[in-house]
Amino acid sequence: MQLFGLVLCALLAVAGNINASPVSHNTSHLVEKRGAVLTGQFSSESEINGRFVLENNLWGESAATSGSQRSQVTATNGNAVTWHTTYTWAGGPTSVKSYANLDLKVGLGHTLGGITSIPTAWSWSYTSASSGLVADVSYDLWLSATAGTTGASASSTYEVMVWLSARGGATPAGSPVGTVSINGVSWRLYKGTVKTWSIFSFVAPSEITNYNSDLKPFFTYLTQNQGVSSSQFLVQAQAGTEPFVGSGTLSTSSYSISINV
Repeated sequence: MQLFGLVLCALLAVAGNINASPVSHNTSHLVEKRGAVLTGQFSSESEINGRFVLENNLWGESAATSGSQRSQVTATNGNAVTWHTTYTWAGGPTSVKSYANLDLKVGLGHTLGGITSIPTAWSWSYTSASSGLVADVSYDLWLSATAGTTGASASSTYEVMVWLSARGGATPAGSPVGTVSINGVSWRLYKGTVKTWSIFSFVAPSEITNYNSDLKPFFTYLTQNQGVSSSQFLVQAQAGTEPFVGSGTLSTSSYSISINV
């Protein structure tokens, strides 16, 4: 009986430890999502109840002698998206073929002066890339004097790109105008004109595959040093890749962005 009592006490102690252990509550909202495989020139798909639109956007495919591209969202986690795009392009090596991207659809239409921060986090990698790949990985931010408009239109006044990668000698439109330190990174700044709008491109000195920062300081620099008015409206905010020539798969494990006022 004494032995039985000792065993019983030991079992009760173990049971007490199990019951007393903290329960781990997974606060993640990861949702596996096999979205449509977008292959059409301007195929798109709404994500996270309209927060983003995934756009295949093969706007420059006519410059290629051959090629194709497909894009797909595979998961969401709160306001973050997991997605990838796979392409192969030949011919027209100095021309951009596409800009597969996630296009933000909420929080837009505020003036630069009214925006306090634009926090973003982007983790990405090339899961495959040809040796001759020429491409960039970039944010594409559009300004207008008129709220409620879109980028790459007659109402566009400025295009602001932030290049996290420039492979194979990829170079932005315009000419280099110097080096600018923003968020602890020395960016090469290019300035030029595309159609009817001015374009500023900030190019990282080396690939940044995990970018967790604030985009507002880029606009602060432009308003303080490049004559961009703080009354300009931010009308579109995209993040994606521009291939010129070659083959690759760009995989984004997580992307998020918000506009705070």
